[in-house]
Amino acid sequence: MSSNIRIRFKIIAYLVIGVLTALLLRLYFLQVISGEIFAEMASESISRRTSIPAPRGNIYDRNGRLIVKSTPVSAVAAQPHILIQDDGAIELLSDYLDIPVANIREKLENANISYLERVFLKTGIDKPTMIRIKESSGLLPGVEIVDIYLREYNYGVLGSHILGYTGEIDEEKLASDLYRSDYSGGDQIGLTGLEKQYESMLRGEKGEIIYEVDPQGRPVSIIEERPAISGNDLYLTIDIELQKVTEEILYGGIMEVREKTLKNTDEHYIVPGGAVVVLNARNGEVLSMASFPTYDPGIFSGGISPEDWAYLNDTENCFPLNNRAVMSYAPGSVFKIVTAYAGLEENIVSEYSTTTCRGIWYGLGSDFPKSCWKKSGHGSLSMRAAIKNSCDIYFYEVGYGLFVKMDNIEELLQKYSREFGFGRATGIDLPFEDEGLVPDREWKKEYFADRIENTVWFPGDTVNISIGQGDLLVTPLQMAMAYSIAANRGIQYEPHLIKEIRDPYGDVYTGSTTLNWKDIELNEYYLEIIEDGFDMVTGPGGTASYTFRNFPTGEIPIAGKTGTAEIYGKQDYAWFASYGPIGNPEYVIVVMLEQAGGGGSNASPIAEKIYRYLFELDQSY
Repeated sequence: MSSNIRIRFKIIAYLVIGVLTALLLRLYFLQVISGEIFAEMASESISRRTSIPAPRGNIYDRNGRLIVKSTPVSAVAAQPHILIQDDGAIELLSDYLDIPVANIREKLENANISYLERVFLKTGIDKPTMIRIKESSGLLPGVEIVDIYLREYNYGVLGSHILGYTGEIDEEKLASDLYRSDYSGGDQIGLTGLEKQYESMLRGEKGEIIYEVDPQGRPVSIIEERPAISGNDLYLTIDIELQKVTEEILYGGIMEVREKTLKNTDEHYIVPGGAVVVLNARNGEVLSMASFPTYDPGIFSGGISPEDWAYLNDTENCFPLNNRAVMSYAPGSVFKIVTAYAGLEENIVSEYSTTTCRGIWYGLGSDFPKSCWKKSGHGSLSMRAAIKNSCDIYFYEVGYGLFVKMDNIEELLQKYSREFGFGRATGIDLPFEDEGLVPDREWKKEYFADRIENTVWFPGDTVNISIGQGDLLVTPLQMAMAYSIAANRGIQYEPHLIKEIRDPYGDVYTGSTTLNWKDIELNEYYLEIIEDGFDMVTGPGGTASYTFRNFPTGEIPIAGKTGTAEIYGKQDYAWFASYGPIGNPEYVIVVMLEQAGGGGSNASPIAEKIYRYLFELDQSY
């Protein structure tokens, strides 16, 4: 054998030995060094963790009537990382669920979740669809039928702006700090109202199942299971029967006003919306809160349809989702409660001092005349009579006096406005509450920063606020709280909707029954003078006398104030703020109607009917 052949054999032998050595070393690494790692990975690859949805807590009214509950429904869930690889399965699901392929793909592609988590493609599927999917399970990898909980609202539209609605959590919320922990794709969360405000209380604690799966991802056996725990139950301050009556009276009142025409015209009042707030005068409990137009929160359960969503957001339907009870409006003369108190407290006027109303006022100079609503004038008036007749000129004088007396540190009318709770949120346990606006010098400088000539605070600005006009904005709830302060002689309660919270075992949640209040230390005698005027409003000759002509004010005296707010480019807004009975107040009622004309003629009848119901005077209201 030649030397060349021997050399070649040696090279081949060395190569074979080298390859065998490398293989042996790799085998040693895989079996010995990495054995535990791969064993753990193998274990993970054949087991799967999945969460068990927990039912949200129920919501009851103050008398224990069940208003909202969670109902189990079937839903189609999919593992995006598995299903997205199978075009045939997606097309089959599209046919079964009547969802376009593009929509399914979009949901799968946008699902920013871990490999073993799921997205929900459709909830509330019917039995035939469920059977078809189960029969085709072999063709639908990563797809399963699961039970979830959706909200059921037993009273339909009643209280919808209080209760709010739920919906499936989206990717933006999942990425936020608030929802990053313990939430996953497909979870139902509160989006508005009490459902949102008490999300942490209402949501339950998810359960978990760990089960073994085959290579196709299909469950084989359960390894471990931990049951879900229901959320806490809310017991509201709301009386659902009173809520029903309030909403019906509000709706009926609006329909009646829409039949009326503006004085000396053929133009009908528009009245696109309105609100009513009824409080327990003794503790700040909200007994009913109505907003019109309204909506059915049940249409959001399982996902709202594009048609319903378009309807709710169509401007022609006057924004039914808006809770007008916590939205801001110009208040008109119902705000005179603040001007009256400020005038007495600051000695601008006294109990018996008088102002003469001739129908027009030149307090700002002959170039800036201002009129009273009664063009012929009211004659000589003291505080009580000025409130009774809602004389603008009397309150112009008070407002002007407050302007003259203010110094560079304190704006007096604004100071008392804030003492009565205006210009800030009331603290009610609802999201999206407006703060309103108490305009002052600093606000005007900031608002008109780009128009220096408009930044000066003039006497006329304060005068306008004194009758609830100008740039002043308040919510119906804020107004109800202001009148509650007067009724309680300076005690300010925090408005609230929760009477108590109970855990799944029926125990009262600690701290849920705490009553928050403070004494803002107002002069009680001044409040009594103002109350005398309010009493006269609903009595003979007052601005609400016609409305209360058949109401037994002798036995059940009602303190009230009418208001008519002028809004540029719109019809007047109607207000009525009240409490009663005088001397032992039980209820505070505020009514606001958009573009409805005078408060005395169009807002006060709604309050009168509610009082009749509350005092059991007329069950037909």
